[in-house]
Amino acid sequence: MLKQVQHDKRVGEMKKTSKYNPKSSIRDLFDYIEPDSYTRQTLATIFRCFLETIIENRYPSVILARLKNSQVFQGLLNRLKYTESKVFAYSDNIEGFDHIITDHAGLENDEFLVIVAERFSACIYWNEAESDVFGLCEGFCSMNPDDVKLITEFLQKIAYDKNVEKELSNILQDRRNNEKFTTILRKLVTNLESRQRDLICANTELKDLYQKTVHAEKLTAIGLLCSTIAHELRNPLGMVGLHAKIISKNLEKMESIHKKMNNIESNKDIFESLINSANSISNATQNLETLLTELIDYSKPMSLEKNETNLEKTLLEVINLIKPSFETNNINLSFKNRLNNNYKVLFDSTKVHQAVLNIVKNALEVSKSGDNVKVIVDYNNEGDSISIKISDEGSGISEEHRKKIFTPYFTTKKDGTGLGLAQARKIMEAHGGNLLISSTNEKGTTFVLSLPAELIYIDAC
Repeated sequence: MLKQVQHDKRVGEMKKTSKYNPKSSIRDLFDYIEPDSYTRQTLATIFRCFLETIIENRYPSVILARLKNSQVFQGLLNRLKYTESKVFAYSDNIEGFDHIITDHAGLENDEFLVIVAERFSACIYWNEAESDVFGLCEGFCSMNPDDVKLITEFLQKIAYDKNVEKELSNILQDRRNNEKFTTILRKLVTNLESRQRDLICANTELKDLYQKTVHAEKLTAIGLLCSTIAHELRNPLGMVGLHAKIISKNLEKMESIHKKMNNIESNKDIFESLINSANSISNATQNLETLLTELIDYSKPMSLEKNETNLEKTLLEVINLIKPSFETNNINLSFKNRLNNNYKVLFDSTKVHQAVLNIVKNALEVSKSGDNVKVIVDYNNEGDSISIKISDEGSGISEEHRKKIFTPYFTTKKDGTGLGLAQARKIMEAHGGNLLISSTNEKGTTFVLSLPAELIYIDAC
């Protein structure tokens, strides 16, 4: 009875102040606190730290909660069902606890979690409607017992509940004992640091994704451009090539007729010149067709057909294909496999064949008689992927060119398209690997093609 009289007296005092009008919210009680911005996940992290302190130390506690979206917090609140804590819900969507019904207009957008325990008090308040940024809430967190008392008295004023009064009176708070405050802060800092690391990782992934998206958009634009160019050029190129062949054949027929008429000597040089010109036109159109095909192939999204193919077999196919050209130029081409003999990896044999052949051809072009070109397959230093190292003894790559070497359409060759190395890197990246320049100097360059170690070991039997 005495407690009820004291409560009624406090309520009477509240009614005398403007802060406690029928439309006031919890925020109106704390106009001296500058609000901060929070996500619901951050609020849940703070609440979790408070709860863990209560549960670990088996503190009796009273928790007052109002949540518009209880999903983030429901699991945490459920843990309290098996403790000495008492939870009172001021919103219908919090399941499994005593509900206090109130139609107070000021609470329409207010959300809060108030904790009253033996060794500490805490309150978390937020209001998403007051935030200028979507997905964030404006609010504050306080561990000041006076702030907690102010909120509990306000809630009892607008929706008095004798059970709340009873449970609060059973919590014997000792303000002199503040030893758990440091523990709570430490947990908060640890959790927030962990979230910061997660955000940094997520930010890094987003930057990588952004770069890949920009790159993909550029390729799409190039693809559209190349398709348009191919459509506009292929028909006239085909006609030029066709008529060049017709001219060449007709010249050969005329040459044959003149031979029969014993009139070839005077016109021999003219016929040879015309035939050579016609052949040159035909070859030029074929080269342009090849260039258009390369442009279109590079601009298309990379699709892979991975199989359990023997990597050594694929590389030896490249070696055997190009070795005659090395022998003709007196250049030594060697191959060494440092992997297990039964070692296999999932990859697209045709695409990797194309990438490796491109690098080996470049090595041939920069080598001179007596040079050595080495192809070595090995595990990388981390052991989670394999590397294909292709080394030459050419003049190396300048620092200026090294920065641009993988840029599409950049080339130092007279007849190059600038797509070879760009396409090779694209192939390796599509596999989840990469193509890098390991070293380059006046005595040569080493390219490293890496593939993820999706290993399959085959039994010897």
